[in-house]
Amino acid sequence: MKATFQIPDALYRELKTETAREGLTMREVTISLFEQWLRQKKQAVPVSPAVDWLNFPAPLAHLVADDASDYGVDAMRESITQHWNEQA
Repeated sequence: MKATFQIPDALYRELKTETAREGLTMREVTISLFEQWLRQKKQAVPVSPAVDWLNFPAPLAHLVADDASDYGVDAMRESITQHWNEQA
């Protein structure tokens, strides 16, 4: 397939000089760069979506008593355990 790209003149001149020094064509370098870019994309670790922590629902919140006033770890654990057993 044939493609046309517009790049800055200074960049083109520098690329043309370097490719000539190395005995390569602009086409060869361009194809090589595209292939390298695609390989990197395939190897890249997928980015996890950002979590909106301000609106993130606590996974066990439905097991905490509605009238809970003590939010310490032990009190929360006890409340969750109590409601967990009620649902079982």
